[in-house]
Amino acid sequence: MINVKAFARFREVFGKELILGLDGKTTVMDLLSSLCVTHDAHDIIFDESGGIKKYVNILVNGRHIQSLSGTRTELADGDEVAIFPPVAGG
Repeated sequence: MINVKAFARFREVFGKELILGLDGKTTVMDLLSSLCVTHDAHDIIFDESGGIKKYVNILVNGRHIQSLSGTRTELADGDEVAIFPPVAGG
């Protein structure tokens, strides 16, 4: 099972928290593709080329996917994935 937490505007689309079962080897891209079945959800995460929009932050177990294997980061049972916009303020 993977625990997915969404914050700010992403919470409106995905809900506050989801628990999803794994189906074999699952990557961050697989997870996002399965979450983004509606047009609104797809447009909030992906750009026109199919990549993740620059302002979308995704962490796996507290580590940004850019410091892991990006969207090819494999997920394991018990992982926590957080999706949130950039944090600003001061």
